[in-house]
Amino acid sequence: MESICTIGVAISPRKTGFGAVVFSGRLDDGLEAASKAKFDVVELSIRSVDDVNPVELTPKLNDLNLKISAIATGQACLFDSLCLGSDDPGIRLRAVEHFKAITNLAVNLGAGAVIIGGIRGRLSGTGDQYKKAYDTGVNTIRECAQWPDSRGITLLVEPINRYETNWIYTAKDGLALLDEIGINSVKLLLDTFHMNIEEASISAAIELANNRLGYVHFADNTRHAPGQGQTDFKSILKALKKINYLGPIVAEILPLPDDLTALKNTAEFWEKIAGED
Repeated sequence: MESICTIGVAISPRKTGFGAVVFSGRLDDGLEAASKAKFDVVELSIRSVDDVNPVELTPKLNDLNLKISAIATGQACLFDSLCLGSDDPGIRLRAVEHFKAITNLAVNLGAGAVIIGGIRGRLSGTGDQYKKAYDTGVNTIRECAQWPDSRGITLLVEPINRYETNWIYTAKDGLALLDEIGINSVKLLLDTFHMNIEEASISAAIELANNRLGYVHFADNTRHAPGQGQTDFKSILKALKKINYLGPIVAEILPLPDDLTALKNTAEFWEKIAGED
């Protein structure tokens, strides 16, 4: 598709229990496979800044003609309880410091963005307590946002479905958060898997985001490679073209039936799309 600039896939350098990545713990294999499949970028799902060494990784990326599109941060909350929405001020402080360290890693790797998705965690309480927790969470994200903004990279906020978090589900929720944060460099990341659960219309959500959309995750309704399920990607691509979206589209998918096949299925999806233009 002519309007799409960069196509990629999400990889975790460290072996992880988070399922929606390929080549988990096999970064070199994943990079080589992504390069052979002619992807432009890879997204790194990072648990710790020690997961990769920029001095070693950067030459490999150059040799393989790959760039880092973004660094995802959710594993720190999922496995180390470093969650930005925690009701414990000490945990929030450590989560912010972790996010700052990841942002510095992104700068050193030449990555275009850092992602706040699963690292939000869940908010506690109901009613007024929930509202207070939400306001605290917004302030915490705003503190995080100042760090990439001052370093010339983008912060991406990802709405996530209700089964994985309890705040910021939809594009509308995400845009409201961006308004509250009030930093222009912060953009929205929309994921087709989460949108399939939460949005009445994926295309309408994309059009609502418009020029505040900075990044897209593609996965089918089963979280397999795009084109393996029921998601109407033609209408999604049409909506992206309508808003003149030119950012990355990265497959954040389950490694099924295996890593290489999942990656190849994604590559074949894009080859088919290109052939239909």
